Amino acid sequence: MTRGLILGRFQPFHLGHMELIKSMIRKNILPIICIGSAQHSNTLENPFTADERGKMIVAVMECLNCEYELYQVPDINNYDLYVSHLKTFVSDFDLVCSGNSLVQRLFTEAGDVVIKPKIINREAWEGSAIRLAMKAGGDWEAAVPIQVVEIINRIDGSERLKNLT
Repeated sequence: MTRGLILGRFQPFHLGHMELIKSMIRKNILPIICIGSAQHSNTLENPFTADERGKMIVAVMECLNCEYELYQVPDINNYDLYVSHLKTFVSDFDLVCSGNSLVQRLFTEAGDVVIKPKIINREAWEGSAIRLAMKAGGDWEAAVPIQVVEIINRIDGSERLKNLT
């Protein structure tokens, strides 16, 4: 089976992430999911811990009923070394699936095969927009899987964002 790496901060895991994974599964690609910026939490940009993000992903993946691998990868703040750094945490993979231009560039320059997925509903299914709606008390639940809504509500994630400056 082909092994496809997905790298994201998943702040939070949203429907765009889920659609990418579903697309991979339909193409018989095993998702190798990497939680990036694993050391960051409790900030406006990274409100959730790596463990909380992992729980979100596991809850969704259980409902998709498929095989996958999940890793946490801390930042090193050095683009030249990032791909080799990530590879010390992650088992081998055959390709990278990413809509992020920086990720695409770094892995392409490292000689990896990069697939650019079709981005669906980017305006609504984007972490920064979801976090902004959470902070403002707006409608964010429609942009994330129900399992993620339940986890965020259980940990008072919206309230956490409202209190972060």
